[in-house]
Amino acid sequence: MRDEDSNVDPGLPNLLVRLKPYAVLKEIETGYGVTRKGGRGAPDAKWNGNSTVAIWHAMKWGNEDLVVYEIENDEVKRVQKVWPEVVKYFDRDWQTRFLKKYPKEGEGDNSYTFVSDRDDIKNFEFKGDKLLLDIFAENKPNLAPGPHWSAELRGVWDLKRVKFDTVDFKPGKIEVRKELE
Repeated sequence: MRDEDSNVDPGLPNLLVRLKPYAVLKEIETGYGVTRKGGRGAPDAKWNGNSTVAIWHAMKWGNEDLVVYEIENDEVKRVQKVWPEVVKYFDRDWQTRFLKKYPKEGEGDNSYTFVSDRDDIKNFEFKGDKLLLDIFAENKPNLAPGPHWSAELRGVWDLKRVKFDTVDFKPGKIEVRKELE
């Protein structure tokens, strides 16, 4: 049981379950930092029929860590880790295009953040055996001053072949934001 007045994570696992009759199909993770629904970092899910589910973490600015689970005969048949494949595109552009010009922006915890606060864009949606992705990232979503980087990936993930069919990666303009007055 979680104490709603506490920020302490009780370390409860997040589970993929069958409801009737109840059975645990897979322990997805433990100790991510948040186990309550709606909290920062809490897992969320979107189903495609009864046998495929996409699970991700709802972070402060956007969604991260997308994984697709295929279920057959009450067992996890296949796990597709889509997110590492998405991140490769952003990492490559971040390092080669932005950090070469502004190396200090990569020091410490400075990095980029995936952002999904636009109502007109779905980060991902199932369409048959495909997963349509529209992912946006930037390094200063809080409008802080200094060098600003952004990029967007639109792609189609093939659930049968477990890889991208198409990827349209669009680097944004690198600019230096001024201090707001």
